[in-house]
Amino acid sequence: MDDISAKEDVTRFLASQDAQTLAQTLLELAEDYPPVYQRLERLRSQNDPAALTDQFTLRLKGWQNDDRYVRSQDAAAFGRELDMWVAQVQREMLPRFPAEAMKLFAAFMELDVRVFENVDDDGGYVGGAFEVACEFWLTAARAAGCTSGEIAGRASVLLAADRYGARALLESAIIR
Repeated sequence: MDDISAKEDVTRFLASQDAQTLAQTLLELAEDYPPVYQRLERLRSQNDPAALTDQFTLRLKGWQNDDRYVRSQDAAAFGRELDMWVAQVQREMLPRFPAEAMKLFAAFMELDVRVFENVDDDGGYVGGAFEVACEFWLTAARAAGCTSGEIAGRASVLLAADRYGARALLESAIIR
């Protein structure tokens, strides 16, 4: 669904289906595709910020504990995986639970050393996820009601541990 017209067509089609048909289709997809099952699990937890946070944290821990080396030919796929996680947290957590989203984005940024030391990212596929996470962290901080001074202080802590320049976007939050 790369264009708006196709997305609108599918949206109209889905809206015309009965709930039972849609539920059965989602169950079939969940059985065949783990990301669909994971999304349904997060949907079930949508009103429980702790449960949602736990689900997103599981993926972070998986990356943290993954000792494989991602070769350059696999870096684009790994970068998309990171991008997808960041987008999911932005979509599913940030609007309703900004403080929790802020913590998740910070934890993601803290993976930078692990990721950059284990990925041959000559194509620049991975760094973009960290830049976007910085932007969303700032958005979450403001939405959570943090003052400019609090944001600057927390950003300074994150920047102090930035060995790869992946958190540079946070410099905009520092009051000079």
